[in-house]
Order: sequence, then C-alpha cells, then structure tokens
Amino acid sequence: MALTTPPRPYDILAPFPELAAHSRSAVRLHPRLGNPGVDESSLGGPVLWPADEPWPTCDLEHEDCSDEPFDYVRAEREYLRDRDRRQEQGEKLDWEVERQRLHQLRLEHSSDYHPDYDEDAPQPLISVAQLYYRDVPGLPWPDRYDLLQVLWCPRDHPDCDTPWNPVFQLRWRRTEEVAERLNDPPLPVVCSGEYVPNVCVVNPEVVTEYPNAADLPDSLAKRIKEWAEKQNLSSAYNWNVAFAPGWKVMGHGGIWGIIDPYPILCDCGAEQLPLFTAPSGEFDGGTGSWQPIEEAGTGYSYSDPVEVTIGRGYTLQLYYCPESENHTGRTEMF
Repeated sequence: MALTTPPRPYDILAPFPELAAHSRSAVRLHPRLGNPGVDESSLGGPVLWPADEPWPTCDLEHEDCSDEPFDYVRAEREYLRDRDRRQEQGEKLDWEVERQRLHQLRLEHSSDYHPDYDEDAPQPLISVAQLYYRDVPGLPWPDRYDLLQVLWCPRDHPDCDTPWNPVFQLRWRRTEEVAERLNDPPLPVVCSGEYVPNVCVVNPEVVTEYPNAADLPDSLAKRIKEWAEKQNLSSAYNWNVAFAPGWKVMGHGGIWGIIDPYPILCDCGAEQLPLFTAPSGEFDGGTGSWQPIEEAGTGYSYSDPVEVTIGRGYTLQLYYCPESENHTGRTEMF
C-alpha cells in the first residue's frame, strides 16, 4: 500500500532557497508487519540467497549480558501479538494465567535445548533488510546490481566500529545470477532481543532531506538557528524538516547530539555516504509530523512495527564508500 509523508510544517526553501543545493533524496521504507516472500523487499524477511554460497557468520567478541534464546524472542513476540488481538476482541484476560504462559514459553525455548551450542564458534547473522532496486530508487551501482541485502549479528560487540551495537554485513547481487536458492539459512541460538526485527513488508516512499544544521556552512546554520527560534521550536529544522525518522535508505546523516560532528571517511580517503538507517521506531512524540497521511488518527499503533531498539532509543546508521562496494562501510550511532 502507499504511505505518504505529510507536507512539512514549514516551507524551508522559502526563507532559505540555497538549501536546495544541499538536498538529497532518501527513501522511507515504512515497514509494517506482514508476510513477504523471497522475491519481495522486506525487513527481517526471507532473502534470495544462493544455495552454494556460505551463510555469513560473525567471529567478533560478543557481550552476553543481554543475550537470550533467539527462538524465545520470536515466540514471545508472536504470543504477545496474539494476546493483544484477544484483548482487542473483548476477551477478559486472566493476567496470572498469561504470566504463567509466558514463563512456560521461556522454559520451552531455553538455550538448554541446544546442548551442542558452542558459544565460541562463529555466530550466524540474521537478515535485517532485503531491498530490490525496482522498489528502492537511488541505491548505488544500478548498472551492476539489482538487489541489496543487509544482515547483522544480533548481539552486542564491545570491540567494533560503533561499540555495543550489532555489526553489519552487506551483499550486493544480480538476481539473475542466483540459480538454486538456499531455503533454510542457519539461525543463531542466542541474541539480544532488541536487535531482532519483526518480519515486515515495506512501502517505499522517496522524500527530500537536508543536512544537519551542524553540517551546513556557518552563516547558513546561524540563520536557520535564528529562524527556528522565531518559530519557538528549536527542533523546527532538524526534526520537522531536515530528517525523516524511521527505517530508510540513502539521504543525509543523523542529528549530531551524542558526539561532535566529524567527517565519516573511508580508508581510501573518500567521504562515506549514508546507505541504511536502523532506528528505534518509526516516529515518536517529537517526530509525529512525519506520520503517514493514510494512518492519521491511529496514534502510536504503527510507531514501532519492527521492534528494534538501538542503545537507549538511538539510531544506527550504516555508511558506504561511493568509490567501491568492496570498501568497508562505517557505522555511527545518533
């Protein structure tokens, strides 16, 4: 279905026409719970993977303080969605019974049921996104690829580019080169539940983004700050105009706040560009103006369909080098 971002509360190009030269297109993915097939773009869904290609693993050090059985995370989510449906349909719930059911569910999916599990062995990654170029315009190198797959290790990594976060891997493909498909990829035994995305269909929409005020020329940034103060809303530019919240590809970088701005550079010296954004939800109280027109009046029903949480509600952004798909991408948390 089509999901449409409402017009921005402010026509930012009227007072600042020079911003047009700094604009970039981003694609909001608008994920919603669903049952996508392997030939569809999705978040957390099945991926088109060659049967003769090894499934990727992670051999980095893992922090296990927040780990829990992967099977349990998915079973618990399914149970809670069913419980919510029953309650919405008017069923009067016995909360002690519900608590006991959840406890039993955890026992049934305990990692003790995997006696051969080797915590020191490389861990299987999980699919985060599968994006067909036909659905998501603007992805890099369309002359060579028609499919981008984003995977990550759903555990905390104390020693990585952005510590205490999942770690990405990418696969760029031509679908015509995939002959026999892998039907049952391996899954991890344990994970951090906050890094396991629900299976979602996507509803891509192209929007225009502008740079963080901290990344603009000083004179322009100063004028925008003065303009925002006149609106009696310090976030008028960053949150209501410049950056679309939620799961998206391309566009601009995040809103500097946790750390000071710095250029994200590749080892080759080129500036890396945003490729994929994994947020903690689609919108919140400060970004409600981005809620799709078609879902107006639904409150927070669709504010977090993917149920991934980055840090304490932050956003993890993956960057790529425009010089080569073989150069290692960077990540940053905003």
